[in-house]
This record gives sequence, structure tokens and C-alpha cells, in this order.
Amino acid sequence: MLFSLKLAALAICTSLIGLGAHADPAAEIVGTELLAEAMTARDLATSEISNKRYLSIIDYRAPSRVPRFYLVDLTDMSATAHLVAHGKGSDPDHDGLADRFSNVEGSKMTSLGAFTTGQTYYGAHGLSLKLNGLDPQNDQAEPRRIVIHGADYVSADRRVLGRSWGCPALENGAAQRIIPLIKDGSFLYVVGAPGDAG
Repeated sequence: MLFSLKLAALAICTSLIGLGAHADPAAEIVGTELLAEAMTARDLATSEISNKRYLSIIDYRAPSRVPRFYLVDLTDMSATAHLVAHGKGSDPDHDGLADRFSNVEGSKMTSLGAFTTGQTYYGAHGLSLKLNGLDPQNDQAEPRRIVIHGADYVSADRRVLGRSWGCPALENGAAQRIIPLIKDGSFLYVVGAPGDAG
């Protein structure tokens, strides 16, 4: 019996490590207000969602050095937090704060709003995940090639993360773990500070 309990505990720990961080209650990690906002947006997009287990949230109001990509497991409402970069055009002075957003090709800015994930592929940054924008403010995500991918410039060793060309870039290790979980139709909700929009 004791051996079985030890095995069960080991399995749970291994599962949490697989997400790359300790899993805590989602409301505690994300914040009750943002989590409720994301869940409401998800409810409005139910017909677009085929991967119903995971909800991803990015809070670009926080500086880049703070883990602000939240992966929520809706089966038990646990969550983990991860570093994520924003677009170069969203932070032209490279101070780690995204203060402008765009849906325009060539802007190199991050887009906000509701997305669903698409298929994976291997590109210049290795394993990558296509995104489908569901709102007028992000409906050019696919033609702009805005995808989730890993990047060397996303690291806890950096005071300010590097910047992408508009993609939500994760630490390489986190990308390898998270992308297979959220691919094929999960919901992503992205918020940012009020600022310039193009």
C-alpha cells in the first residue's frame, strides 16, 4: 500500500515537472479577474475550440522578466506560469514593456485578443504552433505568421527578454513541453496595456 502511494506521488510530481513548473490553483496564479475574463471570452468561442482541456492566457501588461504566459489545466483548474516575449515593434525602446499592439503585416508588433491554436510545424525556431485570430484586432495572425515558438532570447538569465517579430516566444524547454499540450484547437487569450493600436 505504501509503495503504491509512493508511486502515485511520483506520478503526480512527474506530471507537474512535465509542465515545467509547480502547478497551483489557477485563480492564485493568474488572478481571479483575468481568469474570469479569459473564461468568459472562451465561452464565447466554444464552437471554435476542439482541444478543451487547456486554456492559455498571456498578460502583456506585465514586464517581460515576469512569467506572464499562463497554462491552465481546466480539468482541475491548476496553472503554471512561464516567460514569454513580445514583439519588437510593441517595445521599440526595449525596456521590457509592451505598450503598442498591431494586426498589421510588417509591424513586428504583438496582437491582442482571442485566438485558437492550429497545427504544429518545424520552422526556423524548431517546433512551432500556428495561431488563428478570432477578433478584428488579430485576424491577420495566420498571414502574418504569428506563431508560438521557442527562442534562445527568452531566458530567466536575462533582465529584459529579447523580442520577437510579433510572436509569443517561450523559453525553448517550455515550448517543447507546452506546444504538444495546447495544439489543435485550444483557446488562447491575450491582454495588454492600453496604448497605441495599429
